[in-house]
Order: sequence, then structure tokens, then C-alpha cells
Amino acid sequence: RDLYASEHMIFGENLLALLVLALGGALAVGNLLALVSPRKPEDLEDGELTRPPIMRSLLMIGVGLLAAIWALASIAGADATTDDPAAAAQTLQTVATL
Repeated sequence: RDLYASEHMIFGENLLALLVLALGGALAVGNLLALVSPRKPEDLEDGELTRPPIMRSLLMIGVGLLAAIWALASIAGADATTDDPAAAAQTLQTVATL
């Protein structure tokens, strides 16, 4: 009996792709929200910026989107190679509910 079979793994064989999806999405959304809603001047301490640097934030949004898209493609591609279409549909449904 194989102890490392996918039915015994948490989130199956796509754990790394799911983690990259979560981190990439958080990176993109967090930087986008920092650009869209700047801090109030009364909440700032000495030397803090009201807005984050625009170019750095745009770069981080791009990196986060690239990671998230890559992770989605990896998840879809990994399940497309299986012979069980129900397993592919189940994984994509799991990702959609996250």
C-alpha cells in the first residue's frame, strides 16, 4: 500500500500550485489595494509615505498576477493529463471556491 498516494495528501498533488496561487493573488490584490486606498495623513508617523511607490507596486502586481496565472495553468494542466475528467472538474471546482 502506497502511503504517498494522492488520496492521502492534503489538497492532493496540487498543494504547491495552490500555495503559489494564494501567494500570487495576495501579492497582486494587496499592492492594488495599497495603490487604490492611500493612508490618511493623520494615521502616518514621521517619515512614512501616504502612497506606496507606484512603479514598485505595479511590478509587484505584475509578479503576483504572473504567479497566479501560472498556478492556474499548472492546476488545469495537471488534471488535463489524467484519464479521469471528473478529477479535473473537481480540482477546478475546488480552486473556484477558494
